[in-house]
Amino acid sequence: SVSLYKAVVSTQSTGCGASSGIGEQIAYKYASAGSHVIISARSVDRLAKVKSKCRSLGAASVHVIAQDFSKLDQIENFRSEVLKLHSVIDILVLNHAAIPLGPWSSMPSQQHISFTSRAFNINVLSHIELTRVFLEDLERSAGQIQVTGSVSGSCPFYQAGLYTATKFALNGFFYSFQQELLAKKSPVTVTVITLGLVVTHEMDAIISSESHSDHIPSLFKGDVEECAHIIVSSAINRPRTVDYPIFMAKTGRLAANFLPFYQDIMTMIFESVLNYEDSVKAYERIREFSGKIGYQVGNTGTASGSG
Repeated sequence: SVSLYKAVVSTQSTGCGASSGIGEQIAYKYASAGSHVIISARSVDRLAKVKSKCRSLGAASVHVIAQDFSKLDQIENFRSEVLKLHSVIDILVLNHAAIPLGPWSSMPSQQHISFTSRAFNINVLSHIELTRVFLEDLERSAGQIQVTGSVSGSCPFYQAGLYTATKFALNGFFYSFQQELLAKKSPVTVTVITLGLVVTHEMDAIISSESHSDHIPSLFKGDVEECAHIIVSSAINRPRTVDYPIFMAKTGRLAANFLPFYQDIMTMIFESVLNYEDSVKAYERIREFSGKIGYQVGNTGTASGSG
C-alpha cells in the first residue's frame, strides 16, 4: 500500500504538468491512497481543480506551492515552504520538464544560449538541486525519489535534439546517483521512470492536429492514467527503473545500444513518416497550436505529456 505517504509532486505547470497531465494523475493516485500530497506549479490558480479532486479522492491533506523550477536560486526556499507543511517527506516526485521539439539546426528560436540554459535548468539542474536540498530529509524518512525521465534519454532522435540532450544528462546523473546511494548504504532509493509517448488530453489534441498522427503505432503510445498508476506503484517495491510503455522503452534502449546502424535506421523511420523540411513546418504548426491550448511545446514553457 502507498497510503499515508507524504509525497511532494513537482511540476512546471503551463496548462499541463500537475494541472492537466501526468503530474495531475500522479497526484490523484497518491490522493486515492490516502496520502498527504503537496503539489507545486508556477501558478497555483491552475491547480484549484486538482486540489479539490485530490480532497474528494481521500487525500489525508493537499497543499499547493507556487514554484518556478527554472529559478534555481529559489529551490532552497521551496524546501522551507514544504517543511512548514510537513516535517517528514517520504517521496519526492520530480515530474517537471520543458519539451523543446523540432530539428535543432532549423529551429532558430531554440538556438539562443538563454533558451538552452533555461531548458537545462528546468530539465536537469533543478532536479539535481531539488535532490540536494531534500536529501537529508529523505535520509531521515528512508524515502524515495521518483524521477520522470524519457526514452529520449537513451535513444537519440533528431526531431528533439535539445530535449534528448537534457534527458541523457538526467539519466547520467540519477543512474550514477543510484550507485552512490548503494555505496554509502543510504536508505534513500531512486526510481527513474523511462517514458515514451504518454497521451494526455493536450498531447492527444496536438497529435490529432497533424495529418501524420495515424502513423504512430498503438504499441508506442501509453495511457496517462495507467502511467501514473505504474509510477505511484513504484513506491512499494522501489525498482531502479520503470519503463512505460514497455515496448517502446525497452526496444528503443536495446536498439540504441546494440544496432550498429541505429542512426541510419532512426533517420529512415522518421523520413518515412515526415521528411526533414516538412517536419520543420510541422513543429512550427505544433508550437502555434500548443500555445492556443495552453500547452507550450517547442519553447521552454513546459509540459509533461511525452517521452
